[in-house]
Amino acid sequence: MKKLQACLLVLLGALWVVPVGAEHIPSAQAGAVELHGRSAVLVDTRSFDGLLELSGRLGASDLELGYRALTVGGYYRPHRNLKVGLFYRLQAGARHDDDWVEVPGGWEWLDTRERIEQVLMVDVSPRVELGFLPGANWVGMLKGRYLINTFNREQSILLRPGLTYFLLVDRRPLFNFSFNYGLYFPLNFGTTVVYEQAPYLSALYHLGEHVKLELTGSYRSVVWSSSRDSIAAGDSYQVRSGAFGVGLGVLFVLRP
Repeated sequence: MKKLQACLLVLLGALWVVPVGAEHIPSAQAGAVELHGRSAVLVDTRSFDGLLELSGRLGASDLELGYRALTVGGYYRPHRNLKVGLFYRLQAGARHDDDWVEVPGGWEWLDTRERIEQVLMVDVSPRVELGFLPGANWVGMLKGRYLINTFNREQSILLRPGLTYFLLVDRRPLFNFSFNYGLYFPLNFGTTVVYEQAPYLSALYHLGEHVKLELTGSYRSVVWSSSRDSIAAGDSYQVRSGAFGVGLGVLFVLRP
């Protein structure tokens, strides 16, 4: 009888601990849909490409504006097959591991939509023509980008291999079709080798010499690691969430 009572106490204790511990861990979000948008001005010269871009994301179900950013900078081309660039980004609505916090009555993500952050980026992007592929008009590129967020000092590396096909009509581009796969590697935060990854397809329509229209489809996956508050509560976790994205863009090209 005493053994049975002890087993019941252990079982009740386990049932008590699991729900309490579970509420310290953010629930995984899977299958959500986001709408992406961007508008950019590109300055195209022989050796320099300038960029001014506004971008944002909102939830398809509630149409609530979340992440948005203003990015400025440019690429210098020391070689026809290589670009190096410097960029500055002002962003709001970004979310980090430590934004999972304890509040009266439970746990929730901080509302970061009004929090302004600054990100500095250094970019190296080699590319090569792949004329041996069917259709001949193929270009492969590997984007390498170092990012540092001045808000929390988080540093990361983006590696994004990509393949683009140019559909030409009368030797002028009509469409670009691209597949890219972005991988973000944390340098001083998180507990995984890759904390975010995003494969995406895009089609760019050359409406004219100075206006391009863009359509994209993507799936963005993020691994959240234990926040400071959850560690203080005695929990550790790795939670993966993901969202499908559909994006529209308008690009304006200036050629001085």
